[in-house]
Amino acid sequence: MKVEALTQINRDQARELWQKYQSHVHRQTSADAEIAVIYKRIAQGKTVIRALESIRATGLNAEGLPKLAIAPAHLQECWFRPASNRCVFGKRSPRTNERAAVVRMDWPGLTRPKDPTDRWRYEWCATVPIIPVHLRPKRGLQNYHILWEAEWTKRYPVDPFLLRRFGGDAWLVVAAWDLTEVERAVMSSRLTS
Repeated sequence: MKVEALTQINRDQARELWQKYQSHVHRQTSADAEIAVIYKRIAQGKTVIRALESIRATGLNAEGLPKLAIAPAHLQECWFRPASNRCVFGKRSPRTNERAAVVRMDWPGLTRPKDPTDRWRYEWCATVPIIPVHLRPKRGLQNYHILWEAEWTKRYPVDPFLLRRFGGDAWLVVAAWDLTEVERAVMSSRLTS
């Protein structure tokens, strides 16, 4: 999967910039703190991506649905709800106090896909990939997101990323994996039951 990584600077440059931000901690705004954290992760050799920009850049499939999807890691399915120039990924009908159950994003030029079978359809569902037990966070799964190549059918996805959001469109890649045939077979059988 092709993603938009923040790779304009190397580890040494990121370390120098992080140290500059650390020397002015007492004057930092919340944006400065976010920038400093990103520089620190890049200096540590971690991958930081722009997940929402990756979704926009990858574009839409032949049916007019996004090729990539993002959802909170604790969900089993991701509902995509498009509107003019924006969309929502996440829980089907979140309550107003469940902001963590969705990811909202602006998408200039986006319109609702045409479904030949149902002209009133306004949402589509994709299966959220499981996180293998050895990569799964020990706690706080609701603080993570999964980015993957979406199958807007009952087929099980293949190669997801586990992400942790810094804020805005900066996301730390915590893990990346390919689901094995065994994992896909077991999870696919559970989709039909």
